Amino acid sequence: MKPRPTDLLRFALWLGLANTANANRKYYGLATTWVFHLALDSFILCLPEILSVANKLLRLDARPARQRGLVAAWQGALDDAVINNPNYALYVAPVVLAYIVSHPRFNIYKGDYANIRLLGFGLDAIPHAVTAFAFTNLVVDTLAAFRSNTPADASWRRVAEFGDDHAIMLAGALLLGVSAAYEFGEYEIHESEMRVTGGDVTRINLVWDAKDTLFDLVSNTLGWVAGALVRRRRRPTPRRVLVK
Repeated sequence: MKPRPTDLLRFALWLGLANTANANRKYYGLATTWVFHLALDSFILCLPEILSVANKLLRLDARPARQRGLVAAWQGALDDAVINNPNYALYVAPVVLAYIVSHPRFNIYKGDYANIRLLGFGLDAIPHAVTAFAFTNLVVDTLAAFRSNTPADASWRRVAEFGDDHAIMLAGALLLGVSAAYEFGEYEIHESEMRVTGGDVTRINLVWDAKDTLFDLVSNTLGWVAGALVRRRRRPTPRRVLVK
């Protein structure tokens, strides 16, 4: 199958990701940060291929329509929201770029670039807000796709409708949970690197402090608000309902 432009974009992002991970590995000599980001971001970038392989191995596409249940509904939703979604590459680009700008040559999280502030916000507020905006849109697309792939007489139809109708609020709740987990992970990595380097902050890859975390969460919230405003201004599209 001929690669789509969005596939090429994901590949280009992965090359930038791998280059940054390798640069940080050489510069800091610590595996904690670069291994985590390389593994997580690679998974995100390759998710369409991972789901496609899973569909083939589990023969989900071969199931007859009469056997379509909850698993098949989610499979269809992920096909629409991830594999066949032309915007997926754009949705995941910010989270990858947020790591790429930690390259030792132009690190916005440490050094002179980290000292640039406006109303307390640093340059890292940009990737945080844009990532939250993209995350919100991806969740909304996924919940809409789940509703579209749910048969009208399915026992979980009302749940699918509720999720789609309240997608923006659910995206906010998921964003809050993901942000909390991510910040906790960064804290653990920071503490680990501080122990390894004997507390020398100049030798660590990941710098964490409570004040920056607060501004990160505010930036995420602003990104979610922007995503909510954009989605609410779009005209509602007809829902495709599956029937047996």
